[in-house]
Amino acid sequence: YLNLEGLKVSTSRNWAIWLSEYLNRYEPDPLRYVLTANMPETSDSDFSWREYVRGNNDELVATYGNLVHRVLTMVTRNFEGRVPDPGVLEPTSEDLLELAGHSFQETGANIEVCRFRAALGSAMSLAQAANRYLDQRAPWAAVKTDTASAAQTLWVALSVINCLKTSLYPFLPFSSEKLHGMLGLAGQVQATGWGWERDALKAGDSLGRPEPLFVKLDEDIIESETQRIGR
Repeated sequence: YLNLEGLKVSTSRNWAIWLSEYLNRYEPDPLRYVLTANMPETSDSDFSWREYVRGNNDELVATYGNLVHRVLTMVTRNFEGRVPDPGVLEPTSEDLLELAGHSFQETGANIEVCRFRAALGSAMSLAQAANRYLDQRAPWAAVKTDTASAAQTLWVALSVINCLKTSLYPFLPFSSEKLHGMLGLAGQVQATGWGWERDALKAGDSLGRPEPLFVKLDEDIIESETQRIGR
């Protein structure tokens, strides 16, 4: 069972979070994310507003959202909003793309057997690896002295982000659709099916306008939302 703030959910006592009220104040994807990450599978688990804010701010905003925003912003600023030419890939770039392929397969395999927490964890681990790749190659500095290196880094990062867009779609459909458009892709994510091609984004393709995928939440909502329960 999924408990709420340490107690069993009870609609008669209003010990519950009503979705209609939640959606009046917040976006759906952060709730989908936190519920999946804490989903009861082999034992009871607990939903708390503190964990909701932490998951949104520390994982969705700081890890995944930050990866997307800084890559798309750098491409817009330094490559006129067009997918850069990667040139001949270096070993570190190949390694990350290979990891993306493995992660995508692992996510899909876990979804097939209803291991949703594991599927989500595999995808988020890839986002963490992509952030480390960016930090190591520092395209914001390389673009001043080695444009080709920066171009390759950003192309690889865009390819991985495109992978994450699909692998996270079952959990974060609204932000995945938004990201699909920011990557300059037409139609909807579902229309492309469950698949990822590392070179789907071609050099010279135009990207959409970068916007934050998620909004950082003030920790004050932990107290205010907890106080709503049971009233």
